[in-house]
Amino acid sequence: MRLHTLTLTAFGPFAGTETVRVDEVARDGLFLLWGPTGAGKTTLLDAVVFALYGTVPGARGEARRLRSDHADAATRTEVSCELTLAGERLLVVRRPEQTRPKKRGTGETTEQAKLTVQRHTADGWEPVSTRIDEGSEYLRVRLGLSAEQFCQVVLLPQGDFARFLRAEPEDRGRLLRTLFDVDRFARAEDWLAGERRAAEEELRADRHRVSTLLHRVAQIADVEVPEELAPELVGARPGASVGAWVTGVRGRAAERLVAAAAEADDAAAASTRAEAELAAARALADRHARRDRARAELERLTAREPELAPLRDRADAGRRAEVLRDVLGAAGRAARAAERAATAREAAEAAWAAVSGGRPAGPEPARELRDAAAAVRALLPEADRAADLAAEVARLSREGERLTGRVAAGARAVEEEPARVAAAQARLDAAQAAAARLPGLTAADEAARAALEAATRAAEVTGRLDRAAKAADAARLGWLEARERLVEVRTARLEGMAAELAAGLTDGADCPVCGSAEHPRPAVPAGPAVTADDEERARAAVDAAEERRTAAGRAVEELERRLAVLRAQAGELPAAELAGRAAAAAAERAEVAALARGVEAARRELAAAEQRRDAAATALAADREALQRVTAEHAARAESHAELAARLDAARGEDRDLPARVARLTAEAARCEAAVAAAEEEGRARTAAGEARDAAEQRAAAAGFAGVGEAAAALLEDGRLAALDRRLRDHDEAHAVVVATLADPELADLGERPDVAAGQQRCAELTARREDAVTALDQARRCADALDALAGDVVSAEVELAERRARAEQVSGLADLVGGRGANTLRMRLQSFVLAARLEQVAEVASRRLQEMSRGRYTFLHSDALGRHGARGGLGLDVLDEYTGVRRPTKTLSGGESFMASLALALGLADVVTAEAGGVQMDTLFVDEGFGTLDAQALDAVMGVLDELRRGGRTVGVISHLEELRTRIPTRLEVVAGRSGSRLAG
Repeated sequence: MRLHTLTLTAFGPFAGTETVRVDEVARDGLFLLWGPTGAGKTTLLDAVVFALYGTVPGARGEARRLRSDHADAATRTEVSCELTLAGERLLVVRRPEQTRPKKRGTGETTEQAKLTVQRHTADGWEPVSTRIDEGSEYLRVRLGLSAEQFCQVVLLPQGDFARFLRAEPEDRGRLLRTLFDVDRFARAEDWLAGERRAAEEELRADRHRVSTLLHRVAQIADVEVPEELAPELVGARPGASVGAWVTGVRGRAAERLVAAAAEADDAAAASTRAEAELAAARALADRHARRDRARAELERLTAREPELAPLRDRADAGRRAEVLRDVLGAAGRAARAAERAATAREAAEAAWAAVSGGRPAGPEPARELRDAAAAVRALLPEADRAADLAAEVARLSREGERLTGRVAAGARAVEEEPARVAAAQARLDAAQAAAARLPGLTAADEAARAALEAATRAAEVTGRLDRAAKAADAARLGWLEARERLVEVRTARLEGMAAELAAGLTDGADCPVCGSAEHPRPAVPAGPAVTADDEERARAAVDAAEERRTAAGRAVEELERRLAVLRAQAGELPAAELAGRAAAAAAERAEVAALARGVEAARRELAAAEQRRDAAATALAADREALQRVTAEHAARAESHAELAARLDAARGEDRDLPARVARLTAEAARCEAAVAAAEEEGRARTAAGEARDAAEQRAAAAGFAGVGEAAAALLEDGRLAALDRRLRDHDEAHAVVVATLADPELADLGERPDVAAGQQRCAELTARREDAVTALDQARRCADALDALAGDVVSAEVELAERRARAEQVSGLADLVGGRGANTLRMRLQSFVLAARLEQVAEVASRRLQEMSRGRYTFLHSDALGRHGARGGLGLDVLDEYTGVRRPTKTLSGGESFMASLALALGLADVVTAEAGGVQMDTLFVDEGFGTLDAQALDAVMGVLDELRRGGRTVGVISHLEELRTRIPTRLEVVAGRSGSRLAG
């Protein structure tokens, strides 16, 4: 990330619009943001964070006061930031939620927050997103850092790291958790804790299962469970005698089964004997009962003989009258026909009298009535025409109602079609929104592919790093050898320095050592002469070796940095899973791209909906015109029908309608004719009745009856004679059967009647004994079978309980280990262990810069020691003082030393977080305050480190109010504070 331009309006203490052209002030790679305390130097950094993340770091963000109190009410608070991010030049403009005066009327209205992101292309600025959520996601993906990480990596707030140096391990852990993602390790801890609870619950369930099986065994066998096998003790210690106890219970149940079987056999034999004796007694008692019944039946039949004599006479008379049934029936039928004819005549005359109006019945009145009916019948076609007119009027009425309904439905359709048009417009908007989302998903897809490529490249860099490390070791050995050679040359030259000086003496010239002009005994070299050129060449060799060592070390550091960046960019996932994620991102991108491709289809659908809306309006107009036409036709047909109905009403008279009048006149004529015909029929029926009675009198006298009445009285109804004959025959047959029964030899000499009740009681007692024995046998058998079935379940449950106990102990031990308990002597949780590894990495990276700033005195050391009062360890941080060789807490550092340590720690943490976030290159950094604690020498060292930071094109901004820094850093950006707000000088 490289910052180019920052513009803020009505933001913080700045009342107007201020623009910072970072490219201009950062030409040298180092510039000073200078101003008095409270002028708003840090506000410029807050504006950068707000533009990128929509929030302000620290307590200033909690107050949510972004708008300047000095700004005019009509001026909108806004931050604009132009920067290069992930190879793209972007323009980010963000406004917070704020109030403004209403354009009409008085009062204020709330203006919603806004965010626009634009990309610079060859044709100028093109929009990327105008939505806050989409634009924020677009920036977050390319930054690769959260807001907290960005503030720690780019802004380097030294006060926070000074507190970090002196904080307790738990406080350090809270800051590190905001910078490094350890949620997956926390989830692992929670998962193991859940697994431990589940294992304990399963163990309790298995114990309960074993206890339940033991209680079932005890319930089936009707025994008590021993105290050592109580529910709370089941499975508590290995080797419990559950199987032995169940085996003993099964043995006692088998013994009870054998005894119950023997008792059941004895009871069955005794019951069988008693049942045979009872059967013999019942047979004898039955013969006694049969003889007693036969004697009683004979007495009853003999007593009924006087009652049957009249029935025998009645049957004889009935048989004689049966031959006269036909003539008697004919005479009766003729008499009844004459009576019916008289009744019919009376009914016909009464029916005619009801409608005759006093006229006697005859052919003439009947003819007059039929002529009147014919006249009315001639008008029936006119009635049909009236009915047709009525039907047409009804049809036109229904058509009018139908058209009225269609008009109403068409009106509703005209009202509803705009909603459908709006729905089609919404689908078009959704497709266009997908088209807008497509660039963000494309970036996510590219990021996933980049992570997969980074994992592949990391494997390659690992091999190169091994070779570079070997080369660095070789360069270091060469440098040591060159240094040793320089020492040897320098020592040899020092030893031959007297001979070297003697070689330069001349007679009469002063000695450069003693000043004498006489040289009585000049020194001579003891060995080969070593000159200054030799020493200079040895020193040049050392410098060259040192450069090679430095270059090799930098190559190793560069490869390590590249490897860390690649590993951080690839993450901790294996290459296969990265490939899966890349495939998933590509699939999502394809899905959204497919939705975005539906823009044209949505446009066509919208056009079709608008066309349906227009068609509905046209149809409504046509239906309204048809309704007017049908209404006019209905009025004309209704008038014609009214005229014809009046004429038919006059012809109908008092009748309901013409068919009713025809039916009435026809019915009256029929009644008149029926009265004449009924009188004639009565005469004929009376003549036939007299003839039939004379014939019946003659036949009755011949059969021995005094007259027709006596013969008719003797005649029995159908089946009565057969019933009398059957009753007399049954009596005679029953008398014969009873006599034959008493003559049976089985009923002779029966002896005394047996006591069946006593036999039944004894048999019942023996049967109850047998049933009790069988029940006891069945219970014993079921008990033994159930115990045999449960024995296997008990053994299986006991084995499963042992396995479950072992797994529960294993899971519990592992959960305690990652939770900082049990065998974990450091009491370090898993996420703390990961943070400790990150802190150790930060300490290693920060130590290099701390050594440079402290001139090799201090080195960061990570500590796993427990905290005070046995608190959890793993996040301790100490420094090693090379002057004393003593390891001491960071709290013992002085103010200036603390600043250097804080700055080194912040820079190291920035490097590690950047690598952790995927190797995002941060080309613009800001260092906020803390320089006032440094002396001149320490400030030189710190400035040397800052100079090193700007190598490779990086821009470093120093924020301070110190006058000394104004002389050290020539490029400055000054903030001036005033009563009307702050501004930038110049």
